[in-house]
This record gives sequence, structure tokens and C-alpha cells, in this order.
Amino acid sequence: MTSMQDLLTVAQARTIRQDGRVEFVTHDVSIRPGRYTFDNLDELTAYLGEALGGQSEGGGGSRGSLSRRGRYVRRAADGTQVFTFGDPVLDAISSTDGTLVLGGQIIDLRASRGSAGAPSGADAAPSATPHLKSTGMVNGAERWASDDGSLVQYRMGAGRLNFHAWKRDSILPYWSMGGEISISGTKARFQAADLTSHYYMSVDAPCQIVKIANDSDHDDDYVDQYEWGINAPQPERVAVLCRAQWHHAQFADIVTAGEGCPNYRNDAWPIGFPSDWATIRTLIELNGLWTDGSSRNATISVKFRSLAVNMSAFHRPAARGSVVDGSTITVTFPDDTTYTGTLRAPDKIRWSNGSVWTKVVNTVLDLNGSWTDGSTQKAVISEGTKSLTIDMSDYDRPVAHGSITANSVIQVTFPDDATYTGTLQPPDKIRWSNGSAWTKV
Repeated sequence: MTSMQDLLTVAQARTIRQDGRVEFVTHDVSIRPGRYTFDNLDELTAYLGEALGGQSEGGGGSRGSLSRRGRYVRRAADGTQVFTFGDPVLDAISSTDGTLVLGGQIIDLRASRGSAGAPSGADAAPSATPHLKSTGMVNGAERWASDDGSLVQYRMGAGRLNFHAWKRDSILPYWSMGGEISISGTKARFQAADLTSHYYMSVDAPCQIVKIANDSDHDDDYVDQYEWGINAPQPERVAVLCRAQWHHAQFADIVTAGEGCPNYRNDAWPIGFPSDWATIRTLIELNGLWTDGSSRNATISVKFRSLAVNMSAFHRPAARGSVVDGSTITVTFPDDTTYTGTLRAPDKIRWSNGSVWTKVVNTVLDLNGSWTDGSTQKAVISEGTKSLTIDMSDYDRPVAHGSITANSVIQVTFPDDATYTGTLQPPDKIRWSNGSAWTKV
């Protein structure tokens, strides 16, 4: 049973950045309902200012900017799952059944939840919102889109990559509008996602861009960026450039929600994809275990041009760095300083302080990294000293686990299939006991 200590408050899950925007990071966590009774609107907006960084607006209103990463549900004190809007603002001010008490009046905030264009949140699928039509194929995925431009969906097998924009209001003088990128129907997360949002409002002239916002995420299944307000003017339209890398292919579309302002596609939108999504092929495989000559190992993990170094075996904090080019990396060790590492084939990193790390490989070829069976999908192997794991999410399959039985033999159990023996054939092959073969990429 989930205890109160296992449940986060909305305030515990959020970070207020220096620019006033709020990040709400909830990777499969549970949120407990907080305060939902307020004497008046001023008390409510003051609470949201404290809990979610809401900024005071003339006339007693409040508005804010929020980005959420990951999914969450709300749970009561006994661990029972309760109604979850998937909107941190509404979930911060409602009871377990989605009601708010304001000035003694009970308001059912769920009343407008079914409105078209609402955010998918934690317990709804955007694919269930507007009717979708097939528009063709893009990078091996079926593209489906709604007539109103609010949703574009890419389909691979059972998996869905959703680009979605919404504009929503409620019986409370609360509104929200923005965009989201989500994954459904599969465990294959997006490798990277980026949203650039334009908000349009007629102030001194029709359809002015009153705000441009950007947020991004890596290795996740949900990210959004949106604006919200209570008793505050709402923009007329939002248009969002959604970009994502999923199943190692790149997708981009502009989705929109609102009224008027039809020329949003003529704006100066970013071109192409973020430069830091490009992967640099290095002289040696960086992923895996490394030793400084002692019995302890550091573990390097690479994502695009970024890398992380797990130094826990040395009782040191994690280090972070980047791949500069095919033979150079830079890493900042928070308890020390920043060093440059020069890669020396076949298995060395020579650091700028003169020290050297050597790759720990217990087999005739380095198993760490991506492997293909000849299709566009990839399996990612992580090799330990005696064991290994295989991320099969690209195939919509569960993680496989195995062991190193000899320097040229591995044995792996695929939980949705069987156990197979793999014979390692340098420089880049695994030949499985069922006759299939994988090649390192």
C-alpha cells in the first residue's frame, strides 16, 4: 500500500525557474490531492502563486507558464487512485473527486473535461479526441491528422507518437492552452522531443504574437508546454511546432488550437531539427564500464552528444559531459573540475590530467551499444562484468536479460519468447541459436 511518505505534493514535484516558468517533473509518480477549499478568488490565486508560480494579474487574476515531463496519477492517503486531470493546476486545487470549494460553493471541475482539444493528461488518450484521417507515410510511420489541425499522430505497430495542441476553459474562470508530445500503446519512448509554442492575442493589432515558449525533453513518453490563467485574458490561438525522434526517425508538425489568426504557418519557425540531436560516431564505443586500473569501474552512458558518468563505485557524484568530435570528449566532475578526454583505439581514454581509463570488455567484441536484425528497429545492449540487459522497446517487446557464459558466448532470456544462446563473431556479429543474426550499428 502506498503511504503518505510515498506521495508528492504538487509543490514538491515542481521547480520554479529563474524566468518564472515552472517545470513539473513526474516520471510515473503519485501526487496527493492538496488544498481544495478557498474563501475567495484572491485566496485561490495566492495559493497558486505559492504552489505553481502563478503571477498576479490585474483584477485579482493570475497566470502562469508550465512544462510537464512524465506522467502521474493522484492517490488518496490510503494509496487508492483518485480522479486525475493530468493538469497540475487543476490537480493542485481539487478534491479526490475533482471538485473545488470556492466561497462556500462546490464547483465540479470535471464538467468541462470532455471539451474538444483538452490536454490528454495522465488518464486520457489524445487519439480519442478528434476524428483522424490517414494522410500517408512518413519515415516508415503512418501519419494521421485531425481536420481542425489540433492533432497529428504517427503510428508504428501498436505504438503512437502524438503531437497535440489544445485550448481549454472551464466553468471556473480558468483556462489553459498549449501543446504536448506523448507516446501511447508502446514502451518505445521518444529519444528526444522539442516544442516551440506561439501564442496569439489581439492587443494593439490583430493576432499579435504575445509569447514564444520552448521546452524539450529526452528519453521520455510525455512532455508539454502550456500557459494557464484564472480571471485573466486568454490568447486567441496557440500554434506549436512539435519535433521528435522516435524509433530512430525524426518527425515534425505544427499543430494548433483556438480561433482566428489563420496565418500562423507563415511565422518564422525553427528550421530542421535541434543540432544537439545529431549523434557523433566515436572512435571507440563509450557506453559501458571503464577502469582507472583499480578494481572499481565507472559507467559511461551516451545520449546523442551528451554523456553521463556514474562514479558511484568511487563514492563520487555523477559527472556529465559532451562528445566534441569522434575522438574527443569533455566531462565535468562536480567534485573536481572539467577534463578533456582523448579517445585512443581500441580501448583507452587519456584525460587532460594525464590519467588513463581502459574499457572493461569481457567478451571477444564489445556488446555495448545498438544492434540490428536487418530491420529499421534497434536493440540496445548494456554489458556488465558477467551479465547483460537488452532494451527491446524499439520492437515493442520487454527488456531481455542474460549472462556471459564465455568470452564468445552469451545466453539471453527474452520474456515474451524463449532463451537463446548467442555466439559472438568479431568484429560485429551475434549469431543466435535460432539461426538469426544481429549486426552492431
